[in-house]
Amino acid sequence: MTNNLDLRPLWAAQTIAVVGATERVGAIGRLPIEYLTKFGFDGFIAPVNPKGGTILGLPAFQSMAEIPQHIELALIMVPASSVREAVKDCAAAGVEVAIVMSSGFGEVDPDGQIAQQELVDIARADGMRLVGPNCIGSVGGAHRVMATFSPVFSSESTPLPAGNVALVSQSGALGFGALSLGLERGVPIGIAITTGNEADVTATEVAAQLAQDPEVDAVVMYVESLGNMDQLIRVAGSKPIAILKAGRSVAGAAAAASHTGALASPDKVVSAVLTQNGIARANNIDELLDIAALFASEKKISGPAVGIVTTSGGSGILAVDALESEGLTLAELSAETVTALEEIVPSYGNATNPVDVTAAVMAESGLFERCVNRLSTDPSVNAIVACFAVLVGKDVDRIAQALGAVRENTGLPVVAVRTGAAALAPEGAQVLKEAGIPVYPTPERAVAALRALVTINTPERKNLAPSTQPGIPVPQNGASE
Repeated sequence: MTNNLDLRPLWAAQTIAVVGATERVGAIGRLPIEYLTKFGFDGFIAPVNPKGGTILGLPAFQSMAEIPQHIELALIMVPASSVREAVKDCAAAGVEVAIVMSSGFGEVDPDGQIAQQELVDIARADGMRLVGPNCIGSVGGAHRVMATFSPVFSSESTPLPAGNVALVSQSGALGFGALSLGLERGVPIGIAITTGNEADVTATEVAAQLAQDPEVDAVVMYVESLGNMDQLIRVAGSKPIAILKAGRSVAGAAAAASHTGALASPDKVVSAVLTQNGIARANNIDELLDIAALFASEKKISGPAVGIVTTSGGSGILAVDALESEGLTLAELSAETVTALEEIVPSYGNATNPVDVTAAVMAESGLFERCVNRLSTDPSVNAIVACFAVLVGKDVDRIAQALGAVRENTGLPVVAVRTGAAALAPEGAQVLKEAGIPVYPTPERAVAALRALVTINTPERKNLAPSTQPGIPVPQNGASE
């Protein structure tokens, strides 16, 4: 049978079966049902357990064959010795996508690799896609698909994933850890999907399909190897994509091979392929989430020239250093702009780029706002970095409103650097969030995010033909942790 290519049930299923469902407290077969109920999944849940009865108040089915509805997504949560039969039953029942959460396959030994391939063969024979094995699952989407056993969602403090950014991770524990960190920071991640051993479905394939979803405006990824990227490259021009690829060093590549069976590719080759195709590369989890926050603002950038306005000379200097490190440039302001700024900025400040308004902003209402507005009209400025430190109360509120207005009226990307505790002015932080202004704790992190925005908007980039694309190997087995 032709293999089903549609992976949308991972984030849009309305019928979900949990194979290996149980009421036993702490069991992984209980948690997805708890989460689906807790977060308001609006579809049909089918617990599957040979004993039948009820599980957490829902009628339980003794087998997949008993379920009266078509199942889009099945979660297989049985011991490794029972997985083969469960996959066979799901495929025979016409399930579209199955997530095998059980461990004990390709990540263990050669026999496990053989058993893992058998699962793929069984699934493909009936056109079912297989995610995993050794996978923690997926969450999010409009229907609140909470198809996971991750302990992240056991906490009352973890909010429902919501927003226009999708996160895809080859590693389950790291992926859901990054999701929780992003949600804590206010990054609007609405979908998170992990791929585990990638026996069938890969992270790049999932990301390519997410990029075509109208509810998704950006995709960020953690991977240990990059396989066939043709699909991802084809959609890269339509949605912002950023990738954090582990195993950059020789030792790291060896660790990745041990972890997921990832085959090493020369790091310079990986960077070249990503950059040439307008896919941004992150260096760490913080940077990946910083990029996600900027991508969520849905702003494009027309060039690498940045205008800086700051209340701190030190922050401005650090921002200039960061521009050079990241391959961006300091915008050369026109004489007209400099003259206009000289009429606004105190004589002991600086009216050239970076524009330093000094601490006078605390005494002179509207000073920072006028400088930002004037800077934004200079034709050489492609983006604005606004740095302010240790401001409190209404000062932050005013600045936040001014930055939001510039972003709205000019279309320029605007990022804020706030070196100081958010608790000093929580209302200002909320205003910045509502205005779509990403906030970073240091100039370096703000500029690194802008570099990613430049990468995805580079007009000169050309897609590589599949036949000339450098080989970036696919892992043969892996682990979700």
